[in-house]
Amino acid sequence: MGEVHFRREGAVAWVVLDNQEKLNAVDSKMSGQLREALDEIERDPEIRVGVITGAGEKAFSTGGEMGSYVAGGVVGQDGSGQPSGIPKADISKPLIAAIRGYCVAGAFGLALSCDLRILGSDARIGPSGLKRGVVPAAQQTERLVKLVPFGKALEILLLSRLLDAEEALRIGLVQRVVEPEEVVPAAREWAETIARFSPTAVRETKQLAYRALAMDWADSFALGAEVMQRSFQSEDAKEGFSAFLDGRAPKFTGR
Repeated sequence: MGEVHFRREGAVAWVVLDNQEKLNAVDSKMSGQLREALDEIERDPEIRVGVITGAGEKAFSTGGEMGSYVAGGVVGQDGSGQPSGIPKADISKPLIAAIRGYCVAGAFGLALSCDLRILGSDARIGPSGLKRGVVPAAQQTERLVKLVPFGKALEILLLSRLLDAEEALRIGLVQRVVEPEEVVPAAREWAETIARFSPTAVRETKQLAYRALAMDWADSFALGAEVMQRSFQSEDAKEGFSAFLDGRAPKFTGR
């Protein structure tokens, strides 16, 4: 069975999917470990940003380990079992997916649930459910239609297409493409940048962005004004403005 490795580097948590013999497919043990890692990122106040990546050079992950689905009685007319599934990154702190090689099926859903996606130029990313006779799981459909133009999302889903890094960047599915060996350093650079900001301001910015997706203009503006006023009344706001005026680096605490 594979492992999910978890480590901290300062205020950044690293989560590494490691099942290299099966292109980092997530088995039931790894699924539980991934959930625990995400919970720890959310719970630990010293962690401000998380990065999820895959071990080795061939894959971020190829999704759920299919052998366990068959053995667990999940598929077929009599299948009543539940796949262990891949937990989604539905937490308040920013998460970055650092992707090399294949990122498909449920792992594609995991990557879409992260806030930022950095791809190596060797990456191939997309759904595979229809190739297996099933609806793409792990929230792939629901998230994809909100991240790229609707017609493009349908093209990717209904043709069960894997995108190369160049196309993924062009349609806005990912934010950055680098050489494969630069994926982890690029993710570290972004994570450390975000970790220097006020954790409360970062969290509320993320929450406001996602909530605004489901609101009309007027309601989103009203919510934004409320969040902004609360932010300006924080201790971190006083520190940020004072530090600028003093010509020094701010020291944010989240208060």
